[in-house]
Amino acid sequence: MTDPQNPDHVQWQNPAGHYPAPPAETPGHYQVSHVGQASFSMAPLAPVLPQELAPSRPATITAAMWIWIAGAVLSVAVLPVMLLGNTEYFLNQGNASVSEQERQVGEFGVRAMALMFGFAMLVAASPYIAFAVVLRNGHNWARILLTVLGALGFMSMIAIMFIALGAQVWQASVAICIVVMGLTVAAVVLQFLPASNKFVR
Repeated sequence: MTDPQNPDHVQWQNPAGHYPAPPAETPGHYQVSHVGQASFSMAPLAPVLPQELAPSRPATITAAMWIWIAGAVLSVAVLPVMLLGNTEYFLNQGNASVSEQERQVGEFGVRAMALMFGFAMLVAASPYIAFAVVLRNGHNWARILLTVLGALGFMSMIAIMFIALGAQVWQASVAICIVVMGLTVAAVVLQFLPASNKFVR
């Protein structure tokens, strides 16, 4: 029975109308305390040390990831651009005049070759994109693999650039090679800066 003057206080009443003290607690029973009462207490949580917190991703790692992806996507276009830009050169090589049918067949062959080379470059560029995404999570092995792949890609761009310089129309493909090489160097440098070294584990 509750006390009208104190609704939170429960009184025990027997049939005779007396109010003896509430029965003593027995083992196995728990005393319920309301939040805000003096008897309510909770053990404080242990403080989290700064070294236990996961380090935030630095801007250098984020920039390196996107630069790797941009360089990989751009590298896919270098060979198709070189082939398609020199279609007339390939068609007229060795022939003073080309019939319309031969021109159509030749143009189809150049497009098909450009498509195949583009697909091959896409396959070669996919590890760069995959490891760049892994680098975003701070894995050191991805950074090492990207560095090795970057060196291989840099040398490949140099070889393609020299091949493109021998073509009749070389400006576009050479420009792509130079941009890809610059992006590769920038990504490697960014992922080894002090801020990146603190994040990568």
